Amino acid sequence: MNKISTYLASLIVSVFLVLSLIASSAALLFDMNVTRDKAMKLAESGNISGKVYDELDKYYTDRGKSSGIPASVFMEAINQDFINDGVRNCISAAFNTLANGSGLDISISKNEKLENNIREFFNNYADKEGYNKDEKFDKKVGDTISQTYKNIKSHCDVYKAGALQEHKVLGKVSMIYRKRVPVTIALIAADIIFVALLLIINRKKKVTVLYWMGISSIIAGISGAVPSLILLVTKFYDSFSIKQPSVFTAYTSAMYKMTEAFMAVCIACVVIGIVLTVVYTITYDKSKHQDVKPTDL
Repeated sequence: MNKISTYLASLIVSVFLVLSLIASSAALLFDMNVTRDKAMKLAESGNISGKVYDELDKYYTDRGKSSGIPASVFMEAINQDFINDGVRNCISAAFNTLANGSGLDISISKNEKLENNIREFFNNYADKEGYNKDEKFDKKVGDTISQTYKNIKSHCDVYKAGALQEHKVLGKVSMIYRKRVPVTIALIAADIIFVALLLIINRKKKVTVLYWMGISSIIAGISGAVPSLILLVTKFYDSFSIKQPSVFTAYTSAMYKMTEAFMAVCIACVVIGIVLTVVYTITYDKSKHQDVKPTDL
């Protein structure tokens, strides 16, 4: 293979190596970061349970004007631990669906104090107004308790898995999520194959492979790091039009975290690429000097 054909073949393979490096880095990061534990830790670090508490307080305060039920009936029985447990349950249920492709089953822990507060309010109101505590009354109390749990669950579902399931999006995402490991392995294998092709193409001068690997790594790193830096500097995700503070924080925090991690990997690719090109330069210069015969001096 002459020099021109070797160069063109190496250039073409390097382009594919650049794309493969970007894709495998993104897939590996997705596989490592989109997990149940990471999502829960992110929710805790962003004080999402505190935001959910504030939203519930506002909701029941506003609703109390029309329903006649004071917010204290609900909020006195709701604390940060209860909400945090609800958020964790919602996240866990969402990842169960992603991992197994099963239906979404979100459950909120039983809160006896909350139920007793609601029953006490209705009983006191009925006694005061002289209402008969019949089956209709009992149904009203039961429906209120059921609706309260449903409302708390909706607020604790900060990643809106319920809405995604309702619109049949979660099932489609689950199909992709369950294939993440083989896809990641396939992309890493592609990196290795392209490097092997470079070795075959440059078998007469194997040191040249360091150059192509280095350049490919640098280009891949810059291609990923620059857009990531722009997204972070401009705070792009802050422009998302999500009204609920808890949902906004959950999604934007996750996006910023993923972008930061991807940029870090891309910067590492640039550093590795620079090291490879420096090693190539040193090795290539040494090989040139070794090829010089004493009679040529």
